[in-house]
Amino acid sequence: MELKDFLIEQWLNPMDSKAKHNLGSSCVKAMTMDELFRVTGQDEEAFLKEMSTMSLHYHHGDSTGSPRVKKAVCGLYPKGNVKPEHVMMVHGGTGANDIVICGLMEHGDNIVVVKPTYQQQYDIPKSLGMETRELMLKEEEDYILNMDDLREMVDKNTKLIALSNPNNPTGQTLYDKELKELVEIAKSVDAYILCDEIYRGMDEEYMPSIMDYGYDKCISISSMSKMFSMAGTRIGWIVAKDEYAYRNFENRRSYNTICCGIMDENVASVALENYEKVWARARSILVPNKKIVYDWINAHPHLHVRGDAKGTTCLVRYDYDIESTALAVDAMETAQILFCHGACFEMPGYIRIGYGAFGDPQKLREALAALGEYLKKYEQ
Repeated sequence: MELKDFLIEQWLNPMDSKAKHNLGSSCVKAMTMDELFRVTGQDEEAFLKEMSTMSLHYHHGDSTGSPRVKKAVCGLYPKGNVKPEHVMMVHGGTGANDIVICGLMEHGDNIVVVKPTYQQQYDIPKSLGMETRELMLKEEEDYILNMDDLREMVDKNTKLIALSNPNNPTGQTLYDKELKELVEIAKSVDAYILCDEIYRGMDEEYMPSIMDYGYDKCISISSMSKMFSMAGTRIGWIVAKDEYAYRNFENRRSYNTICCGIMDENVASVALENYEKVWARARSILVPNKKIVYDWINAHPHLHVRGDAKGTTCLVRYDYDIESTALAVDAMETAQILFCHGACFEMPGYIRIGYGAFGDPQKLREALAALGEYLKKYEQ
């Protein structure tokens, strides 16, 4: 099979270390090991001592994840009645998307993908020759999923509805009323729902999960990147109550993963067991940074943002007469400013700005000031 170039990864990965002003990242500022234990209030010395005597065998009793880490993941779904047997640890959110789509889709099925979203969700099924129906969120509707459009797009052959919530790149989020309606639409055609919830957690009040609505064909995926600030652990998970789906995912995982790193799972467990504290740290960075970004955008007449982002990024439309890839390449080459160009999401004329990686708000202000100065060349 032939996969399209994974544009966002091929763009960001080589540029990340070269940027002076990095507005491309979608993670909250990474933690160090010391900070993890300060934030969670756990005993770092005891943890390291335990790690020093730990067996380095494949896994410790359960290839789908250690009992500790799977129990900790369950804590993220207090209203969903999620149990350890519903949880499968995988290699990051990318591993989760790949396993779910490839594990469920068969020829004759179709998948409905809510866009814009992470490229995996539409280009993996296309590469497999699956009918891929794309429902584009509309700027004029503040990027809120139009349920009537979704209802018209699904049919008896729809195996899977895929989306990210909060959305990547817009940050727009579906809450209780919309998620209930989404589940009812999926039930009407007996479809699974793949909900990438990797940005969940920015609100201080409970942000609902797709697992909260009593439909066993709901599947939640997430990882230790983004809100957990631990992308380097490469720990992600799939939550699936449907026995057929879970069995298929486990079999596919045996082909491409076998098990996750046992040390990574242990480190992840510390954060997951104390997720309220880790998410509170993330919010302390995101909330003021988001205001800085929105105020800056609203002060620039050629830039436009819609909706209320509840993730780590926002999608910005611009009025300049330049294609977004060329804009991003030139910004890096001439000013060392990194952001995501719209082609990464099949959104020409847009850029994605990430604001979570700046632990120091002043650094974010400096990056935006540099971007504003750079953009002046297009205002003539």
